[in-house]
Amino acid sequence: MKIIIAIAILALIGLTGIIVNNRIIGKKNQIKQAFGSIEIYLKKRFDLIPNLIAMLNKYLAHEKETLLKITELRSTVEKASGANEKIKASNELTHIIGGLNINVENYPDLKADKQFTNIQYELSDIEDQISAARRAYNAAVTSYNNTIEMFPASIIAGIRKDQPGTLLEIPKAEQKEINVNQFLKP
Repeated sequence: MKIIIAIAILALIGLTGIIVNNRIIGKKNQIKQAFGSIEIYLKKRFDLIPNLIAMLNKYLAHEKETLLKITELRSTVEKASGANEKIKASNELTHIIGGLNINVENYPDLKADKQFTNIQYELSDIEDQISAARRAYNAAVTSYNNTIEMFPASIIAGIRKDQPGTLLEIPKAEQKEINVNQFLKP
């Protein structure tokens, strides 16, 4: 009888370990999926930026510095190898594009151009999608971190040597408004 109880307890512990291990794997996969969504939206933004640049070139030929900075940042994001590098460059690009929209107010012909308006709307929509994807990523990381830090999953996570995920955060210095005029000076 004692042997049966011992076997049952060991089986229960083993089954619990398997379930917890699978849950940790599921949480890690949610993080990968959420980051994949961010990359999809960043790709959509990258594909839209050349159209925006072409349109802006038509109207803002003398403001090449901004356009070069946008192109440079786009390239930086594409070449970034790590998630944090991509997000940092993407955040910088977001700030410049947001400021560029404000500067466009000085160009009534550009604002009235239907093609520009459509591109601007699409870009704004993509920025909203990127923001939502970042929130989903942070939620997935938080869920994963909670899982690996709580008992009994913390035991399995310790055996697996799982490390907490890093939340996507925008440093306080980058949260201030961007003065686009600094990029537009000759």
